[in-house]
Amino acid sequence: MKRHRITLFVALCGYFVWGISLASAQTVTQPVPSKKSMEVQRIGLADLNGILRAADANVKVRELLDTQRQKFQDEFSLVEAELQQSERDLMSKRELLSTEEYDKQIKGFQARVTQLQQDIQRKRQAIDNAYQKAQSDIRAEALSIITEIARDMNLDLVLNRDASLIFLPHLNISDEVLTRLDERTKNARIEIQVQEPQSQ
Repeated sequence: MKRHRITLFVALCGYFVWGISLASAQTVTQPVPSKKSMEVQRIGLADLNGILRAADANVKVRELLDTQRQKFQDEFSLVEAELQQSERDLMSKRELLSTEEYDKQIKGFQARVTQLQQDIQRKRQAIDNAYQKAQSDIRAEALSIITEIARDMNLDLVLNRDASLIFLPHLNISDEVLTRLDERTKNARIEIQVQEPQSQ
């Protein structure tokens, strides 16, 4: 049985995408381990991508961002409607204004259009940044929980579920990871920081 276990470990290591080793998590310098201490006897598996897809926090993040995106869109639509009306008014007064005054108002109108375009770009970027940060935070928390469970269960190594074709069900810790992740992120919030334009 020992030979089969070691052979399985070598085969898995040829395919695994990521792994968490409790020994490698230590930051202090350790003496060179003996061959016996390097043996992997207890292995766990976790479907990290599946956990992240199913996490309540991910669903909440998407909902919050969709709400904020719609709020921004409503604001932009109002400003756009105002600009369209301003353009019509300006065109109707073309013959009534001097060339100098008309050019002045045209420049003012164009400045407002440019400002709207910049606002749209900044707020889109803010939403993208918030989403990326939220994804990174959720992933970091999931990995922290995997490490925690590995310690609780005295696992020597945790491999990505996708690295294994055949395995015993009790080796899969994904459900426990997801349960703890949902509990710890149930009050998750999204912070969207819109970068203010630089003063000229």
